[in-house]
Amino acid sequence: MSGLPPALELVQDPTAKSEAYYSRSRAPLIDDAVIAALKGRLAASGGGTVRICLHEGPDAAFHEMAVVHKKGGVFKQHKHLAKDESYHMIDGILRIEIFDEPGRLVETFRLGGAGTGLPFWVRIRPGVWHATIPETDFAVFHEARPGPFKGGDSIFRDEA
Repeated sequence: MSGLPPALELVQDPTAKSEAYYSRSRAPLIDDAVIAALKGRLAASGGGTVRICLHEGPDAAFHEMAVVHKKGGVFKQHKHLAKDESYHMIDGILRIEIFDEPGRLVETFRLGGAGTGLPFWVRIRPGVWHATIPETDFAVFHEARPGPFKGGDSIFRDEA
């Protein structure tokens, strides 16, 4: 992907639902220039999400990603059946909505990057319906969860 350091050794994931790249680097580094390139990619592509996976592939035991959501993207209600996931904000503001099993909104909170005065980290337990909504032009966060990614662990509300 143009604008990103070649040292990241990125390989696009052709099976991903959103634009995603795996890093083959021994020690992938994410800095301000990488984040700026990801934001630029989203602005140019018209997509809602782009991510760099710091793990080497879907079979990795632990998944870490630098994720950028664009304001106005569609981020459906979903839950993970057996895996926790955490969001650690890097830049911008991300609203997270929590829903009960029938689909009623039961909690809303906002995460923010440095200097926003907002909480910056959350861990969401398995089985919790949630949705993410960027409130700034871009919401940039570090996402971590157990692997491997085999499909079937995430259920979207319209599939339930």
